[in-house]
Amino acid sequence: MGMSVFIAREVAAHRHNDQLYVKDLVGTVSAISWLAFLASSALVVAFAPWLIDHWLQIEVTDRASAAQALQMISIALLLAIPRAVYAAVLPGYERVDLWNVANLLAVAVQQLGLILVLAAGGDLLHVAAWFGISAVLGLLPFLYLVYRVGGVRLLFPAWRIRILLRNVRFASHLFASSLSGFLVTQVDKWTISKFLPVSLLGYYSFAQGLVSKGNIVPGAIASAAFPVLSSGITGQPDSVWRAHYHKLQDFTCYVYFPVSAAVAMLGIVVTKFIFNDEVAQLIWLPLLLLSVGQYLIGQISVPYWLAIAAKRPEITLHANLWAFLFVIPAAVFLAYRYGLTGAAIASVLYAIWQLLYFIPRFCSQCLGSHASLWYQQAGSYFIIGLLAYGLPWSGAGVIGEGLSLTGLIGSYILGTLAFLLAGWFRAGPDLRTSLLHSLRALRMGRIVL
Repeated sequence: MGMSVFIAREVAAHRHNDQLYVKDLVGTVSAISWLAFLASSALVVAFAPWLIDHWLQIEVTDRASAAQALQMISIALLLAIPRAVYAAVLPGYERVDLWNVANLLAVAVQQLGLILVLAAGGDLLHVAAWFGISAVLGLLPFLYLVYRVGGVRLLFPAWRIRILLRNVRFASHLFASSLSGFLVTQVDKWTISKFLPVSLLGYYSFAQGLVSKGNIVPGAIASAAFPVLSSGITGQPDSVWRAHYHKLQDFTCYVYFPVSAAVAMLGIVVTKFIFNDEVAQLIWLPLLLLSVGQYLIGQISVPYWLAIAAKRPEITLHANLWAFLFVIPAAVFLAYRYGLTGAAIASVLYAIWQLLYFIPRFCSQCLGSHASLWYQQAGSYFIIGLLAYGLPWSGAGVIGEGLSLTGLIGSYILGTLAFLLAGWFRAGPDLRTSLLHSLRALRMGRIVL
């Protein structure tokens, strides 16, 4: 809920000139995170039976086991609160490589153990128990790496009132922004869980899971650049960090559309493999809409992180608060009336709202430019992508191969080739120069970060 972003920003901006502040900051925020974990876990234990009895539409599992599993899994997931704080220290020290290693290790351990539990015939409670064990194991690599980069003092919770007073406005805006954004983006699943069977919620969550994997790309680009943007805003001329921002924005739009298209098109192939043709027919349109909405949100990943680096989180906060009035009612109605497709449409509406509200204020307050320039830059990639992938996929649909394995893979390959070629000429000269330099370095066996 904003704490990890706050930590990464402050560590990046002050680790060279105020180590004592960094250590007190991490200790204080980690203390708050552990208190939040304990309080949230207590609420989960208290209210899980009520949620099972009065909210979820349970079809097979008995309610007592479902409540116990919900408690165990939720507490395991809530360990993400303190883990996010320690993990944020690594990008603050510009060691995103270590963050990626620790995160990959945590995910691999959890998924591998889950496969083994299910292969051994484990039931719901066994799966829930493994979630708890893997959550603890996933925290350990981050603790070790924080110790390596910053010392043992960063691991111990502390309580420094001066730290709270110094950062209360910035941190509270970040917290409120993250919390409101979470509430707005989860309303579709809440509505589905209330009015539709849990099995449909599972299919929808599976589609969202595929889309979220694609979101790793813009998230990784923006979060990796976040420490540089934070230090650049405080110590570099405006022209330098703005040029860096524009190149990052171009790069995100260029590389993210093929990823989103892969989720929308090849995700159907994955769905058929994991489930069956009937489920694929059910969720292909929601998957497509979710991919469109996520791509639009991905386009503002770099602007969002730059706004945080400039200490302007209230822009996102106000966008989310206004979304309560416009997006949430529409999301509830669409999900109730049109099921999974309606819920996915709501995600597109939320993305459009962010583009209309956040971008003009970001451009004027952070870049000192007009929003029309941003829309022209990002919108051109979106239009190129729609044409590059839409035309061959539509052609496959006309001949009855739109959802077949051959039609999907063939359309994606043709669309990717067309998009990469057209996007190359659309990209700015700085981005093309950087990409060519990186390709030459890869040919010579070197990796340029």
